[in-house]
Amino acid sequence: MEPVSTTSGRTLRLATSAEGGSLTALALRSKAYWGYDPIFLQACRAELTVHPKAIAAGRVVVLIEEDTPLGFYALEPGERRDEAEISLFFVEPAVIGRGIGRALWNHAVAKAREAGLTRLKVLSDPFAMGFYRAVGATLSGKIRSSVRAPDGSERCLPVLHYEL
Repeated sequence: MEPVSTTSGRTLRLATSAEGGSLTALALRSKAYWGYDPIFLQACRAELTVHPKAIAAGRVVVLIEEDTPLGFYALEPGERRDEAEISLFFVEPAVIGRGIGRALWNHAVAKAREAGLTRLKVLSDPFAMGFYRAVGATLSGKIRSSVRAPDGSERCLPVLHYEL
């Protein structure tokens, strides 16, 4: 995928193999934005890791502004042939509210449409569900998280879908 510049001076491009660690760190900072404690964040580390295979397959897209990664997403094959799943979607906490998430979302939607897909699926953090609903995704259920809540109780994640 060629880099795509937007009018705001932002560039969207595929992640490079050298960025896996820094993008994982960004994901952990973004998750911490919601007030989760370090023990919970450590329990989430495996799920928030940006894997080299996903980068090599061209499934991780980074938004860059002034040579600084401000957010990224990963688009994985879905359960259905006409669906993709956004498996990772994170914005640097210092720039939340500046349109980074919206730019990433719009890019993911365009990429899915170009691939001939008809639906996006998102397993959302409960705190991030408002963002996905604001961009037009609808709540379609909940799924048990593999990571327990900070108090040790079972945790459920909202499942949202977006029709393309």
